[in-house]
Amino acid sequence: MIGFFINNDSLTTENSSPKALFVGRWQPFHKGHFATYQNLVKKFGADSVYIGTSNVTDSKKSPFNFKEKKSIMTNMFGIPSNKIVNIRNPYAPEEILNKYDEDTTGLIVVVGEKDENRLSGKYFTPYKGKVEQGYLDKGYVYASPATANPISGTDVRYWLSAGSEEERKKNFTKAYP
Repeated sequence: MIGFFINNDSLTTENSSPKALFVGRWQPFHKGHFATYQNLVKKFGADSVYIGTSNVTDSKKSPFNFKEKKSIMTNMFGIPSNKIVNIRNPYAPEEILNKYDEDTTGLIVVVGEKDENRLSGKYFTPYKGKVEQGYLDKGYVYASPATANPISGTDVRYWLSAGSEEERKKNFTKAYP
């Protein structure tokens, strides 16, 4: 899982409030994603965390459109609808980044703890609570703490489509409150 965070004005003001954009395919959004979202809200504040996803669908790996994903997030998890943003490409949210000043806006990419060393090189550096360069020059990697009993979107899609109706209902509670 990868998410992108935007720290607006954090390069110029000590007391600024970071804006966080948690981005993914969310096919479908489930308890594991929500646990990460809650962690981000705790770290950055409820008013500062946004979720981004696209409207791209296919029959197998991406069956949910933007409207359906937004409905899951708002109705099943209580995420405010104004905090969910439709973006073209969850893994390159250029239309979001382009709205922010490249010199005063930092990019923080969140990954699960198991993937914290996946992004490296000259561009990415570990996020240590401070953004010192704009998103064109430097990206930061934040390792989100692992959740208890992790699940994957692949598992959830399988649980919702395989077995008897009784099995599907039982499996539904593994992924949803």
